[in-house]
Amino acid sequence: MNIFLDESGSFASATKVNSWNAIAAYMAPEFEQRRLDEILTHLKHRSGAPRTRELKLRNVQEDAYFSFLRSLATLHGALFSVAADAGLNHDTEINIHKANQADKITEHKDKMLYESGRQGVQALSDQVRDLSPQLYIQLQCQMLLISNVITYGTLYFVQRCPRELGHFRWRIDQKNSTRTEFEKAFVSLTPGILQTIFVRDPLPMLKGADYTAFSRFEYSDKEAPTYLQTVYGIDEIGDDPSLNIGKIIGEDIKFADSTRSPGIQIADLLASGVRRVLRQNFKDNRQAAVLLGSLMPQRETGVPPVHLLGFSQKQQHIDDEVTALSRVMEVYSRPMFVQK
Repeated sequence: MNIFLDESGSFASATKVNSWNAIAAYMAPEFEQRRLDEILTHLKHRSGAPRTRELKLRNVQEDAYFSFLRSLATLHGALFSVAADAGLNHDTEINIHKANQADKITEHKDKMLYESGRQGVQALSDQVRDLSPQLYIQLQCQMLLISNVITYGTLYFVQRCPRELGHFRWRIDQKNSTRTEFEKAFVSLTPGILQTIFVRDPLPMLKGADYTAFSRFEYSDKEAPTYLQTVYGIDEIGDDPSLNIGKIIGEDIKFADSTRSPGIQIADLLASGVRRVLRQNFKDNRQAAVLLGSLMPQRETGVPPVHLLGFSQKQQHIDDEVTALSRVMEVYSRPMFVQK
């Protein structure tokens, strides 16, 4: 399974609401890669762009973009997205959220059995605390997106292309030739934090579905992570199979040059589309919401397929039009379960 990730927006705080930034992941079965490339090439040709040059949404006519989304809807690939309104997420609130997250990492440090372990979690906590508000928001959005890809993407594709779940090929847009601070933080923080999340909140699995290919990512009884007990002295692991999140993410992950990756270019166009519709900058925002929603698997009833992330401890009011467009995306999203 190919998973392409890119973001749209800087995630820096803004002075006005509806300053949305978005990050997107496009899950694409490997057997459809050729067709995916053809769809992107057609959009470039229609937009007068060279095949070898990356095409940005600002250079695409709206009708051509809508046609591009309709073509993607004929494939098995699925879109996942997380968005945050920079006008609602202020630095003061972000720093409080960040400090709380850093404190959680060291919450049980004194119970740890080994000094090396105590030093390790302290270093991890310090790394989170040292992130700028902008990078912290982006990292939180990225981790939530990957969590949703694993949770909902696995449930979606096990009913349609179960063999694709035997290998996850993550390709993330590389911003510079040298690894950025965000990329360093992502690599060091994401696997451990997500592993803890999935240990405490196991992956929902569909009874009777074919998880044969995916089973290689499950720990055996002898391999299951026991660090919550042996390292922290906490007994919180249930009877459900534990996933090796480090293997799912780390087995095949690269920060790649988007100019050489049609898949990342598609993720960029999709992230930009989500951001634009939330900012209500299409001429026909409802149609954009319909078409983007048609690429997204359903989540729980009443929950929009685009995950809107906030950091304030106070209840935040989302613009009525954004709420309405999110509802449109939910209505037109793909059924999660295959009817038999």
